[in-house]
Amino acid sequence: MYMITVFTPTYNRADKLHRVYNSLKNQTLKKINNKYIFEWIIVDDGSSDNTKELVKKWQKEVDFPIRYFYQTNQGKPSASKKGIEEAKGELFLFADSDDEFLSETFETFYNIWNSFTDEEKEKCGGIDVLCKDQNGNRVGCNFPISNQFIPALTTSFGWRSLKLGETWAALNTKNLKNAFLIPKEAKNLKFIPESFFWSRIIFEYKPFSFPINKVLRIYYKNEGQNISQNVRDKYPEGFLFESKWFVKKYKWILFKYPKIYIKHLLKYIYFSIKVKL
Repeated sequence: MYMITVFTPTYNRADKLHRVYNSLKNQTLKKINNKYIFEWIIVDDGSSDNTKELVKKWQKEVDFPIRYFYQTNQGKPSASKKGIEEAKGELFLFADSDDEFLSETFETFYNIWNSFTDEEKEKCGGIDVLCKDQNGNRVGCNFPISNQFIPALTTSFGWRSLKLGETWAALNTKNLKNAFLIPKEAKNLKFIPESFFWSRIIFEYKPFSFPINKVLRIYYKNEGQNISQNVRDKYPEGFLFESKWFVKKYKWILFKYPKIYIKHLLKYIYFSIKVKL
């Protein structure tokens, strides 16, 4: 068991994957009592470049755990599901294949997580932090409230108008393992949008976020994301399932956040038509 699982889904990013690798090597806190507090899981979503060979090279260079899994190209949600299933950390940190994060990242999360009581850890959905871009410019603005437990429903939907921009979080792995399960109604689908699972966590498990106004992630702008391309056209049935689930299961959100509900209602109509064409 580790405190943190760092998870990286990747697709033909061998030229950028070193950013995560170097970030891990440069952490100010890597071990407690001579045991690593983290693992790095890489799910290769069908890369045709030298990703596999590069990871094998790194596995020989360092002694911290790097676990590599290859799958045929299925998109980021499928890669995420695999990473979550394999995770052995209490916290789950998505580190995209072109990301960097600051050297004090693990130390920050360690100190905060271990200041919580068992009850607080149980209700905590994630520790939220801020980002800057590759030029050192802040992305977005500060959280309006920090160092307090706030319902994730509020931070995810109530704060949308604040233009927080890109944020980052060390998430409670237990919630992810519970929510990243395919409902029996969708067993025949090859793809479900990742946002479906985030909604399930927020609405069904009702976790609390713990935001802190500290920049820890370097978010590279304008480099493109190619782990999932043209998924709306390729898998409209999955998007139809997501919007239908949202509209039917979370009707109460219409009264609290009507714009969110109406957005999913419109998606439901759009993908219903698209699937029938």
